[in-house]
Amino acid sequence: MPYYVEGLFANQQGVKRKRKTGVLPAGSIEPYARTIWANSPQEAIRMATSDLAGGEWTQSPRVSQTTEEQRMRSMGSPELPGFSTARPKKVK
Repeated sequence: MPYYVEGLFANQQGVKRKRKTGVLPAGSIEPYARTIWANSPQEAIRMATSDLAGGEWTQSPRVSQTTEEQRMRSMGSPELPGFSTARPKKVK
């Protein structure tokens, strides 16, 4: 079953600097958004954490079965011009 894991993490250099100085540099924070096939949300988080390659989550990641884009579209949120989904052309 696919799970969408989204969150922010500090890369390996940022984690090292945080251990030395006690402060996490803002430039070391990166977004994480991936689809992971797993049997449970906990397994998806474990797999995502292993993908960080020495990094650490700044907050606990968000796991869902719908992407943020799908969730926002279902709520009817406004879209930016030029970023809407392409509608199929009608064939006569």
